[in-house]
Amino acid sequence: MMNTIPNLPTLFAGDVILAKKRKGLGRILNHYIVYVGNNTFVGNLSDGVKELHYNELINLLQDYEPTGVRRFSGSYFQRNQAINRAYSKLGESYSLINFICEHFANWVQFGKIESSQVTTGFVILASAIFLKLVSKDE
Repeated sequence: MMNTIPNLPTLFAGDVILAKKRKGLGRILNHYIVYVGNNTFVGNLSDGVKELHYNELINLLQDYEPTGVRRFSGSYFQRNQAINRAYSKLGESYSLINFICEHFANWVQFGKIESSQVTTGFVILASAIFLKLVSKDE
């Protein structure tokens, strides 16, 4: 249990901090950081999945504003499985299409590597291409 991050409720292992960039275009996207217990976090950052200790997280939060917590829901056994999933991905590379921070957080909490942000991005891109092609024919 951890309760020393300003403006956030007490965290339990398996919970995910939601944050947004404080400046720039990144404000439209969520960033996800998993709390694994003992003042330790695991995140999929631009340099890959890595462990962050409390002070490193506080430094990261200079650029990111916490907006909420997505609670882990499950039994004690499932929570331990989630933490094991987090550690199993240490060192894995970040990929803008296949493995962003949301993929990682969903893998930890739900055992599924998926991202609504990536899916939405593809839908927007496909729609823009479609509209461009349709308008070209007129």
